[in-house]
Amino acid sequence: MVFSLSSYRFYEHLCILTYLTINYLKMKKLLVFLVLCTTTLSFAQEITGRTRTNDKYSNAIRAINEGYFKNDLSSLGNTLADNGAFSINGESYSKAEIMGGFAMHHKIYSNIKMPMHFIDTTFYDENNNNQVWSHLWGLWEATSKRTGKKVTNPVNISFKWVDGKVVNASWIYNPTQLNEEIAAMQ
Repeated sequence: MVFSLSSYRFYEHLCILTYLTINYLKMKKLLVFLVLCTTTLSFAQEITGRTRTNDKYSNAIRAINEGYFKNDLSSLGNTLADNGAFSINGESYSKAEIMGGFAMHHKIYSNIKMPMHFIDTTFYDENNNNQVWSHLWGLWEATSKRTGKKVTNPVNISFKWVDGKVVNASWIYNPTQLNEEIAAMQ
């Protein structure tokens, strides 16, 4: 088969058209994807409110922590609502169980502290029923009384405030090391 210059150009144009068609379809899919993402994000309700770090609620959490480090749980006891909903890693506990658990830490560990932490409180607006939540992110640190080993554990805690009391709190951390210490005590 002999190709002429004109047949070569025909194939050249055909290749270019095929290339452009494929790229057009890819661009069309990309454009549709971007439009869908933009539309979806525009319909998402924005969480609105003010976040503070030096307000009375954040300061109350700081006071609770300082007391906990010294094995003085009076601030915690005065702040938690008697009939509040409290959970540790998704398991529900009463106020008395929470207080007892944190007091037990001092039987297992010494030098309990949180050298790195951040506390803030968000005052949500009417879109979120004017809720007030304080959050603590930190690195809990202590020394095992049994082994003398220094233990660190990242922790996240959220506190919901109503009328000056914490009515809902959730502590999230890795309980593995604590569970090992409790098991060794038994």
